[in-house]
Amino acid sequence: MILITLCALSVLACVVCDELPKVSLNPQKLVQKSGQETSFSCVLRRGSLPVRFEWLYNDRSMEPSSKIQIESTTKSSTLILESLTILNAGNYTCRASNSFGFDQSTSNLIVEGPPQWQSKPVDLRIGPKERFNIKCSGIGHPVPSVSWRKQIGSEWRDLLESSNVFTKISSAEITGNQLIKEKDEGKYGCEVSNGIKPSLWTEFMIQVSGKL
Repeated sequence: MILITLCALSVLACVVCDELPKVSLNPQKLVQKSGQETSFSCVLRRGSLPVRFEWLYNDRSMEPSSKIQIESTTKSSTLILESLTILNAGNYTCRASNSFGFDQSTSNLIVEGPPQWQSKPVDLRIGPKERFNIKCSGIGHPVPSVSWRKQIGSEWRDLLESSNVFTKISSAEITGNQLIKEKDEGKYGCEVSNGIKPSLWTEFMIQVSGKL
């Protein structure tokens, strides 16, 4: 009877020690402003030791750098991000693995800050009957909007209100055709803004070769 009891306890002990890791990650979602420092804490709730911790950003493995610190112990790991920019926004995953498998938890980081360029227009030289598209966009949070303008005299006027040869395809792209050299040739600009200064501004030239 004693032998049976000892065997049962031995089996139970093996079941307990041969355990997959289970982790929790805090915070689960975080909104920070650009320039700040932030951190994520990953804690091993259960699982057989030793456990290896790994951090991933948008499913890609992360390594320590001048702005990324990783501090790990046998049962926890902390990720520290310094001087945040909007490029740091995304999903951060803590993965813990041992000889029996792995567990992971993911947190979403939103970074509020002024927009950064994604696509800038360039100078164009086009024929009067040629159709063309122009892209101007930025990334950031809040999501930025794009305003298109044309210089008329010393003033910058809303392009889509002052010209009937341009059409808005999306918030970041316009198209045009049937341009008239004397009327439509000149300097244009686009502004990308999301309410957080500074906004982005760029200018470009459109030259029309020939007449309709």
